[in-house]
Amino acid sequence: MYVAERDPVSAGVASAPLLRVERLGRRYEVPRPHPFAPVMTVPALDDVSFSVHAGKTLGIVGESGSGKSTLARLVMALEAPSSGSVVFEGRDLHRLGRDDLRAARRHFQMVFQDPYSSLDPRMTVARTVAEPLEQLEHLPRAQRRERAAAMLDAVGLNARDHDGDLDKYPHEFSGGQRQRIAIARALVTQPKLIVADEPVSALDVSVQAQVLNLMQDLQQRFGLAYLFISHDLAVVDLVCDELIVLQDGRIVERGATDDVLSAPSQAYTQRLIDAVPWPRWK
Repeated sequence: MYVAERDPVSAGVASAPLLRVERLGRRYEVPRPHPFAPVMTVPALDDVSFSVHAGKTLGIVGESGSGKSTLARLVMALEAPSSGSVVFEGRDLHRLGRDDLRAARRHFQMVFQDPYSSLDPRMTVARTVAEPLEQLEHLPRAQRRERAAAMLDAVGLNARDHDGDLDKYPHEFSGGQRQRIAIARALVTQPKLIVADEPVSALDVSVQAQVLNLMQDLQQRFGLAYLFISHDLAVVDLVCDELIVLQDGRIVERGATDDVLSAPSQAYTQRLIDAVPWPRWK
């Protein structure tokens, strides 16, 4: 089956950003000690703004609790923001009706941190990868299976042989192979944006390199944009064009990745760099 590929050069020079986040904020209520206590909230994100262009990768880094995963959920419209907007291809996702949002979801997908917990152990690889097509495009079963096979081929797994990977279950694969399956599932609707939330942190270092190389190859092939969330600056340095540093839900530093890592302006960023066991920064 032919899988549409976008020109990464023309995609990368698009004038308007694919994703635009404007003054995004999210507050959560704190449990009250008694029924008459006032309602208290704490900010998880506060006044966060950035944009991502087609074919580019924006890194979001920060320590645990800095708001990275909350940001991912808001960008994916899995939660509603307390303030601000998430504009994808010119439309505010949080102002779309249910049907319009469902239709838009085929254009942005997510890769989660733990490939084993994000895959249903009772579902075959074919059904797992094709599930978004069933929910979002309502394709016949034969077409869904063919698209799933094409995506497995794209991520380097064996989908064509008689004893191939389509009819196997997640427990039959290594951690790196399971993450490839998760990436294939994210790609099967041919999205324009992938939100990758710590996509390699649960993998061995050698496998991390393989998955990162795969993601970069797929970006060149399909013209994908990535919102790459991580706490590991060594990983971010390899794959991201630009970098945003989050601390306590606020952006404290941003810029081209090389510029931020070689000459950080904030002590917090320097501490994150110092925590990386890599000779470049010793």
